[in-house]
Amino acid sequence: MATSIGRATEPGNLGNLLFGATMGAPIAAAPPPGLYFNNTFFYAPLLSGSGNASCGAGCKSRYSGAVDSATFTWGSGLTFLGGVYFPTVNIVGDTLSATNTPYPPGGGVGSSPIYGNTLELEVRNLFVNPLNFSWKVGNMPLFLNAGLGFVAPVGTSYAGSTVPDYWTVRPHWAVTYLGEGWNLSASFNYDINTASRGNTGLYQIIALNPATAAPISALLTGPANPGRGYTTGDYLFFDWTATKKFDKWEIGPVGFFKFQTTNDTPGGINPATGAAWTCAQLTAAKLPTCGKDVDIGAGLLVGYNFGPVDMKFIYTNAFYSKDTVGSNTGSLFYLKTSFRLWAPDEAPTPKKQLYTKN
Repeated sequence: MATSIGRATEPGNLGNLLFGATMGAPIAAAPPPGLYFNNTFFYAPLLSGSGNASCGAGCKSRYSGAVDSATFTWGSGLTFLGGVYFPTVNIVGDTLSATNTPYPPGGGVGSSPIYGNTLELEVRNLFVNPLNFSWKVGNMPLFLNAGLGFVAPVGTSYAGSTVPDYWTVRPHWAVTYLGEGWNLSASFNYDINTASRGNTGLYQIIALNPATAAPISALLTGPANPGRGYTTGDYLFFDWTATKKFDKWEIGPVGFFKFQTTNDTPGGINPATGAAWTCAQLTAAKLPTCGKDVDIGAGLLVGYNFGPVDMKFIYTNAFYSKDTVGSNTGSLFYLKTSFRLWAPDEAPTPKKQLYTKN
């Protein structure tokens, strides 16, 4: 999910991870040998928030967005130091609509489809998770997970796109308890972001706006563009699940927490100083500036296992947001579908070795 508004991340893009993405999943437990597919459809109707777009007192951006996230997981049957290896790959697409506040519509200039289009269609970046391991704790149904992945900026990158044009390195860890029908899971992801190339985001949306004065447009498309080299601060994501199964049904509370741990660093060359912009200078110039994104929400999961297909519906509300969108009208809907695509004919008993194929 993303939209053309200012945020604590590089203004105008949403970052490389959807908060709440792992809610409802027994995330620390590796699946049996085979190839698995998980799809998450996410819908956010009429969210609002002032963000950090510097569009004046009381300014609100409102938008609706639909996101579809597809994840492939390989239950490899390999172990390393007692941990089961299960790499994953994820790709996401979105469609977004936004109001004209604070920037009015126009006929469009340049090559960006932002203006003259009320609907944005984007393919987001590719998450590759090559190091992903799960350890079972003794004889208990308790699992620990740790891994390291990265996000490659291969998604939609037209000028003003809401998809980040930078790399993200993502260490992650999790714990899951699965006894007596419970799924008690806590999942942590930490996003470390590299510098933007300056093509996507709110600065280019402003530059391409037909209502923007020519000097400002020239400023934001040249070396002074603050988005060129803008480094979004690092993020900590925490998702939690506390559900119980009753035969084929599953129900229980879920929630998410997103917190920006380090400051943004603007880029570009400030014509007045010959150095990169500072957050204070962006504020003084009435350009989108910096902030620290916080988003906290909770809700309810209801699931049903159809046999080969497991489905979960989740409703959450972002009850606290800062330098972002979501609070007050932050209703979020998730539909998760998962099933096995392929399984080996027989899964041999694992052997306890340093490194072995089961």
